[in-house]
Parts: sequence; C-alpha cells; structure tokens
Amino acid sequence: DGDYLCDESRILRDWAIFPGIVQKGTRKGEAMKLQQVQTNSLCVLTTRETGMKEADRFIFAVFLVTKQADNRKDLDGRITTSSEFRIKLSPSEAKNLLYWTFHENTKDPNKAVWGQGLHRYFENEEAAQILYAIRELKKGSEEEELSAKFFQYFCEINNLDSSVLAEPHGALTK
Repeated sequence: DGDYLCDESRILRDWAIFPGIVQKGTRKGEAMKLQQVQTNSLCVLTTRETGMKEADRFIFAVFLVTKQADNRKDLDGRITTSSEFRIKLSPSEAKNLLYWTFHENTKDPNKAVWGQGLHRYFENEEAAQILYAIRELKKGSEEEELSAKFFQYFCEINNLDSSVLAEPHGALTK
C-alpha cells in the first residue's frame, strides 16, 4: 500500500501488530504480551510523519483484536484480526483524526507527549469516541455502513449507550 510508510503498510497488509521485545528482566529478549489486550479489544493504529509535532499524531486504522499470540506457544507475540471490523483511513481522513483529541496522559493531561513505549491503553468509552469519529468521517463513503456497524457492535459488547457518549477530552481539547 503506497499511502503509508513501510511499517504502517505492512500492518495494513497483514492486519497484525508486533508489540515489541521485553528489554529488561528475566524475560529480556522475549516478545511482549500486552496484559490488557483480549479478544474484541480495539486496536488503534497511530503514527506521525517525520518532522511532525507529537500533537499532530494521527489515527490511520483501527481493528478488533481476534488473537494475541501466546508467548509460550507462538514466540512472535503478534496481535491479529480476522474480524470484519477493521478500517483503514485514507491519508486525508487520517490527518483529520488526531490521536490526542481523544487521549490524555494521566500525569499531565494538557500535554500531547508520547514518551517511551510502543503502545497505550485506554478506556472503552475513549475507544467508542474514536469509532464514532470514524463513523462520521466515513459518511458518504464505501465504508459508511461498516463504520456504523463497527461502532454499534463495539458499544453493544462493552455495554455502552451509543446515544450518550461523552465528548472527547484528550490533550488537544484542553
């Protein structure tokens, strides 16, 4: 896929992410296992282009997790989906969906700072807000129906009332 950089293109081709390698301790060198990721967790894929400020980090795709490899059985540790619920945003759509609109750091909620690590956890309501924004972006497109169905399904499985979501309260909304 020529729209994104190499790693992002590979992720979109395979619909799989690698959470990284443990850097310290007794498990050093092993694939990380993300403890809070399970079937039907929302995986939000973000990036920023070279030279962009962190505040300009954007969401380029989302998917529902169907499998996280068990390190004891599968050493690569990949998180994958075979679900119908996976959406890639076009570059123009993605640049209108800034990650920090939805997410805030617990230590300093007003700053868009990624810091260390490759991944972040967030609450289901924040995930639903992202899916709602994608649904709005996809209106009038080929993926309008899928994005609406994805949003509704996610709200249902997480016992969220899709009609009363709070407004996003990420670092960029402060």
